[in-house]
Amino acid sequence: MTACVRALVGECQMLSPGERVLVAVSGGGDSMCLLHLLWREGYAVQAATYDHGIRPQSAQDAAFVETWCRAHGIPCHVGRGDVPRRAKEQGLGLEEAARALRYAFLQDTARKAGIEKIATAHNADDNAETLLLHLLRGSGLNGLGGIPPVRGNLIRPLLTASRAEIDAYLERWDIPHVEDSTNADTTYRRNYLRHQVLPLLKAQNPNLLEGLNRTMRGLRQDNDYLEGQAAEIADRAVPTEGGFSYPAGELAKLHPALANRVVQCLAARLNPDVVLTAAQREVVLSLCKSDDPGGRYSLPGGLTARREYDRLVFTRDAQNGPFQPVPLSPGDCVTIGNRVLECQWATCPEGKFNQPDEFYLVPCPGLILRPRRTGDAITLPARDRKTVKKLLIDSKVPRTVRDKIAVFDVGGQVAALDGFGADRAFLPKPGERCWRITISN
Repeated sequence: MTACVRALVGECQMLSPGERVLVAVSGGGDSMCLLHLLWREGYAVQAATYDHGIRPQSAQDAAFVETWCRAHGIPCHVGRGDVPRRAKEQGLGLEEAARALRYAFLQDTARKAGIEKIATAHNADDNAETLLLHLLRGSGLNGLGGIPPVRGNLIRPLLTASRAEIDAYLERWDIPHVEDSTNADTTYRRNYLRHQVLPLLKAQNPNLLEGLNRTMRGLRQDNDYLEGQAAEIADRAVPTEGGFSYPAGELAKLHPALANRVVQCLAARLNPDVVLTAAQREVVLSLCKSDDPGGRYSLPGGLTARREYDRLVFTRDAQNGPFQPVPLSPGDCVTIGNRVLECQWATCPEGKFNQPDEFYLVPCPGLILRPRRTGDAITLPARDRKTVKKLLIDSKVPRTVRDKIAVFDVGGQVAALDGFGADRAFLPKPGERCWRITISN
């Protein structure tokens, strides 16, 4: 088994010779085996044990780990938490709450101790159980790949070792350990698989663990490749205010294996904690295939996916409502959304001087910038009079952006419109003293 662990550590580049590593130790056989093996291999190990407060003897288990570490000169960190209370407060299952508190403790301890790697004692049997759990509830490649040997700063050196090999190691080195009574409770689904299902499967195939390990390794490789391809596609997304946009048609044409991953990648770039379900990804992709140019869907983590004509847009949180009116006169510089509007005295030039982001107005005392209103209309040079609403729709301005477009109001009349220019009734003549408006992102 030691050779097997050495091979996995080397293959996955888990540790360098003599490197410091924090070992998660419950006092059970698996974690005591891992701690002893890494200590015997010459790594600078420190132990971390967490009292979950679930069982009456959990404090004794933590004390056992402390005593053993002290006898072997291994630094030991002890954490304690009230898992039942946390589970009740947050509406979580005991196992889920325990895992969250335990890993938070491990990461915090590693950070304070200046240790980069955290080793956990997951083994080949654990991995087989995880695969079966994912099969029972339904899963994609990510779940069917089982427990990865390395995830971030977490390493699993025992992942290819069976529980039988671990028991033999404990006996060979006469390593004491404690037994968690809850491991025998088959009302927990994992324990049921461990004690009832896996023994039947092993009876059919004594090499079951090796075969499942090869299968999961292949699935992880396939998943890693697809994730990498999806990340490259997601890199082509265009940053927008509060998010990203991507051509809806292109996303709709992608193979589903890539399209679903691109959707998750875009969501995770806005909120790394968000993991979309298969159903949520499908709904987002349905926006890309829909004929509705303004569909939208709320996602977990304060995210929104919506169609803006030919693009799919992901944003963080809902867009803010209309801005508050603000006056504008020469010398002023006003920011609305991601647009900066400036006003300066100038002399009206010759030629085409009425551009969308730079135009000239006759002096307009009392000019204010405000959001659009029902009934607003503008007559742009060489065009028919049109309501602002219809102008924005015809120009395919996204619905969520329309309330951020500034209307230049003079006494209730629309003198100009951000991104379109001035109404011809407010245009100065070349050579006249006037106001120059410039708009930039």
